[in-house]
Amino acid sequence: MLKKYNGFLVEKLTTGLSLILEGEIHAGGGFMSKLKEIQKGSGRESEIADKLVDVIESEDYFEDDDIKQNYFDSTEKEDMVSFILNKKIPSSWDAEQDASLPYNIKGRNEIKVGKVIRTIFELIEKENGDTGIGDLTDKDIEKFVNAYKASKVDNKIKFKMVKNDEIAEYYNEDKYYSQAGTLGGSCMKDESEDYFELYVKNPRKVKLLIYVDDDDRVYGRALVWKLSKSPCEAEYFMDRVYVNRDSDEIKFRKFAEEKGWLYKKYMNAHIEKNVVFMYKGKEVCGEIKVKLDGDCDMYPFLDTLCFYGEDHLSNLPSEDDDFLHSVEGSCDKCDDCGGSMNLSNDDIDDLVSSEDFNPEGDLCSSCCEGHIELFKRGIPTKYNGLKK
Repeated sequence: MLKKYNGFLVEKLTTGLSLILEGEIHAGGGFMSKLKEIQKGSGRESEIADKLVDVIESEDYFEDDDIKQNYFDSTEKEDMVSFILNKKIPSSWDAEQDASLPYNIKGRNEIKVGKVIRTIFELIEKENGDTGIGDLTDKDIEKFVNAYKASKVDNKIKFKMVKNDEIAEYYNEDKYYSQAGTLGGSCMKDESEDYFELYVKNPRKVKLLIYVDDDDRVYGRALVWKLSKSPCEAEYFMDRVYVNRDSDEIKFRKFAEEKGWLYKKYMNAHIEKNVVFMYKGKEVCGEIKVKLDGDCDMYPFLDTLCFYGEDHLSNLPSEDDDFLHSVEGSCDKCDDCGGSMNLSNDDIDDLVSSEDFNPEGDLCSSCCEGHIELFKRGIPTKYNGLKK
């Protein structure tokens, strides 16, 4: 059974100031950075920061009706915190398409940090019967506010590319800044180095982009592949982004844009979405391939390039391909269709214009649904250079 991916990093509030989505409190990188710095100190301000970090990173659940505002982050004003009203987040928002949207959307407001802290602890007390750190006095809040004003956002976090054996090193959860977010929920975070043999044997074809601080702690990561086949001019592809703090995802997207890389539009491992990418601000659909230099004994779980042929990886299956959607290191045929795809590529092409086409009945539900998004757009499986 595949390990579940954790949800995205979030925060919650209550009362008239409350903000919420799905009963959790969300916080951006700047706000979390300041809390982590206060945690290192002592006294009541440290206890308050420690409790806040625990509530946020543990994704504690609160009643939805108690939270009206959410997605807090630091501002340039030392005593203020920004937020977005829950009702201002578009109902069509897809977190897997853009997890950082609430932190960049128009209409964000600001509030005194002391008021935010009171509101959050009122919410905690209402939900649990107590705050978890005793009664908060005005003096406690004042000490926290002073510590918050004195703290700094960690601007020393930077991008770095690693390859070969270093990839396994930076996948290891011991390197993580925290166990929150999609990074903390990654299915490959605690696997042995043997699972990363594919990356070691193909250093010219794959590297790992990591977002790390001066202490070498990882805040986010994404594989970067050298493409042998691309639906556009891009030569490199940034795979799924894993982060502790969903507000950091936008940094990866911007980095890919600046480098001229193709990257995933939907940051998930769903087969039906692994054909949709972004390139130079526009959506691109199609097949990508990576030509490999060496074979392996064990294989990693791959989010996008999960179909393995004799000498290549692809985001779309061909007959007899192996399916790399396992956390057991295996390279096996699809359990449902045995690698036959149920249909040949020629048969699938013939179905594109057919009024009787039924994806659920005519395609293997495990490995062939990657074609569905293309079918919906009327794009055949010979997709070289095709764009939306």
